[in-house]
Amino acid sequence: MNHDPAKQEEDEAAGRLFSQAVSLVGESHALSYALVMALASTPREEFSRKEIDALCQLTYELVNKLAKALELFH
Repeated sequence: MNHDPAKQEEDEAAGRLFSQAVSLVGESHALSYALVMALASTPREEFSRKEIDALCQLTYELVNKLAKALELFH
């Protein structure tokens, strides 16, 4: 049985990247769900300026996590 240390390191690095991407996609899914639920369950006129800012921040975090996940897949 021939073990190539370089190949093993490459496989481990790929596994770590895949794990990070899966985590980012999972977090993005949770953020998306929170955003959708907030928007779906609250009439537009009931959002305060602070709540709108929080939803914008949530959306910004979601976009960043998805961008990082895409980078890992490329």
